[in-house]
Amino acid sequence: MNTRIASASLLLPLLFAWGCRPAPKDTSRVIATAGDQKITEKDFTDLVKGLSPDAAQATTFLTSPAARERRAQMADQMAMQDAILAYAKLQGLTKDPAIQRQVEGAEAQVYFQSLVKKRLEGVTPTEAQLKAFYDEKVAAMKAQGQEKGAPSYEMVKPQLPNLWLQERGRQIAQELQQEIRTRIPITLADDYKPAAQ
Repeated sequence: MNTRIASASLLLPLLFAWGCRPAPKDTSRVIATAGDQKITEKDFTDLVKGLSPDAAQATTFLTSPAARERRAQMADQMAMQDAILAYAKLQGLTKDPAIQRQVEGAEAQVYFQSLVKKRLEGVTPTEAQLKAFYDEKVAAMKAQGQEKGAPSYEMVKPQLPNLWLQERGRQIAQELQQEIRTRIPITLADDYKPAAQ
């Protein structure tokens, strides 16, 4: 599993949403507890598979002896997330409307990321798409007077699929936002409308 999966920017919101789940109903081995909240092996496996962009990477992360310490750190983060949620509840934070709105925002972000990820599943760029992507980037460099530093297509070809998928993910995110606005109309008071509207 690559470092993107362990990054806090992606992991923490997903763990946060995971912590809001109902009690597990599986019978797999309990790998951690936080107060009375149990984290099972199935919970852990499901989260890893949900975070990983690649099933083979997820399997390697879950089974490789070399990944043992990273698995332990992730399990500890999951337990800490549950402990934070329990502590916040004890402190009455779950009844604060402003905090609940922030929780809803984090939840919406996790759902949105999941929708984008689903639309990217099985998408593999063709050679023609990769070449067009490369040509577009080189043209942009030339437009900025930086064509001298442009590496050859063959030199960057191994990195192009990931870069292409990242760009495609951004495009999908924009398309998805437009689709959501079409399906779920949004109305703002005149004095709260962005200038672009």
